Amino acid sequence: MTGSDLDLWSEPVTFRTLPELPPPAQPDIGPQPSAHNPYTAAPWTATWGGLLLGEDSTVVLEEVAGLLDAPDVRTSDAELLQRDGLTPGTDYMGARTVTLTMLALDDHELPALLAAFAPGGAERPFEFAFPGIAGGRGRLLGRVRKRAVTVDRDFHAGRRRVTVELVATDPRLYSADEARATVAVAVPREGQPIFPMVFPLDLGDGPGTRGAPDITNAGSVDTWPLIRLTPATGEIRDPSLTLVHNGSRKRFATRGLRVGRGDALVIDMARRRITLNGASRFGQVDPGSAWFALPPGANTLQLDVLEGPEGVTADVLWRSAWM
Repeated sequence: MTGSDLDLWSEPVTFRTLPELPPPAQPDIGPQPSAHNPYTAAPWTATWGGLLLGEDSTVVLEEVAGLLDAPDVRTSDAELLQRDGLTPGTDYMGARTVTLTMLALDDHELPALLAAFAPGGAERPFEFAFPGIAGGRGRLLGRVRKRAVTVDRDFHAGRRRVTVELVATDPRLYSADEARATVAVAVPREGQPIFPMVFPLDLGDGPGTRGAPDITNAGSVDTWPLIRLTPATGEIRDPSLTLVHNGSRKRFATRGLRVGRGDALVIDMARRRITLNGASRFGQVDPGSAWFALPPGANTLQLDVLEGPEGVTADVLWRSAWM
């Protein structure tokens, strides 16, 4: 074939640049399991020290023991001299011990897990979402007292078993959600003292009475409320609180206590502590007062003051409790 024959079959070649094709779509596989994923209170998950335990975590909860066990009983029975038996005293619950058995599947997150469950330190919340326990979302305050890590063939294969013992000085299981209600003085004093008394007494059953909100403890045992009182318009004198439950009444009163506008009076029934702007006012608690807890079921809390302006209110905070 000659050169002229090649020219008959030859055509000019043109090169084109093709547009860039988009990368292939990647399937959305969602968040990867990690102990640092946020705690959302999904069923059968828990959290401690900012770490997620269970579900979308690399830390698997194998067993939680002691959460529904009865705590040790602290008894005050006394021995009878030269007779059989004991003199019955009052029983109180001791601390609650909860044992967590976990499986850590990611060796990169194991140091964070061990650091979070290091023994010692102050009590911190252990929150959990176990159906049928503490209303489905509960918590307790505890400290790590023991931690055991099994080093065996499973550990070498990437399955690290960690067992932790939490001790809660308060044995109650509390709701993870804190409830709140506002109570008001039933009949405003409008700055006028109630003494000298004029009979018949007005006990607040007239049109001026304000309905007290129901304060419901949805649990199975008593729970201790926290009361905060901050006058917004003027000074009040000798505030008192009365708890009404199933016809019974318990009263907490103060004597010689003045709370000014903008002051913060905090009554912590659990710790039996009363403070005004952070300073203790325990000496101004009336000797006949009762530090009361909220029994299971519906309760009513009544607020009263010896003197004070209209519109005095107090905030009540509590968590339902189970044993």
